[in-house]
Amino acid sequence: MALKNFFTGKSGAKFWVNIVVMVLIIVAVPIVALYLLDSFTHHGEKIEVPNVVGKSMYDAETMLKDRGLMAMVVDSVYDKHAPKGSVLEQTPKSGYEVKSGRMIYLTVNLNGEPMAQLPDVVGHGSLREAVALLQSLGFKLTAHKPVMGRPKDLVIGVKQGVRDVHAGETIPRDRALTLVIGGGEIDSTMYEDEEDFDLEGLGMDGDLDEEDGEDFDIEL
Repeated sequence: MALKNFFTGKSGAKFWVNIVVMVLIIVAVPIVALYLLDSFTHHGEKIEVPNVVGKSMYDAETMLKDRGLMAMVVDSVYDKHAPKGSVLEQTPKSGYEVKSGRMIYLTVNLNGEPMAQLPDVVGHGSLREAVALLQSLGFKLTAHKPVMGRPKDLVIGVKQGVRDVHAGETIPRDRALTLVIGGGEIDSTMYEDEEDFDLEGLGMDGDLDEEDGEDFDIEL
């Protein structure tokens, strides 16, 4: 159908109103969509991330909220030099420019020293298994302390500092543990020479006969 034939006999006001409305809709829909997209994605909007490190969680959340940002705790660690419950790290860092509604990820300091229950590793399994188990529970280890005369690498005790600790005891997790282990059996061959020591070096067989004593006389 030719365009000319389409408009033939359609000169009424209602027809032309419909045409105008359709044109407006075709033009307006993309414009509105782009506007809404910019509004939804905060296009061109820049908010500087404040520094919340060292702040309490309440203060940090308040500062971020006042700037249209959100806070989420993603990790917690223990730092005895920082205030309890304070923010230790933040991502993104302060000074970065982000859009409104951006999530700021925080690492906070625990309110107290982390504690954990000591598993039973004494006399069970290998040294490697004991180390792997303790490390999986978050314990830190120092160099092992060997004790000679016991089976090599057998765990015979656990110390935290100078104190002996035992299975089932709840202890600070960040204070290093020392495993007391067997250093191997003592080599007994080092004493063989002492055990074989006799009086041969003195020209004696080590036994004194009574006869020798009886034959020793002094004549006056």
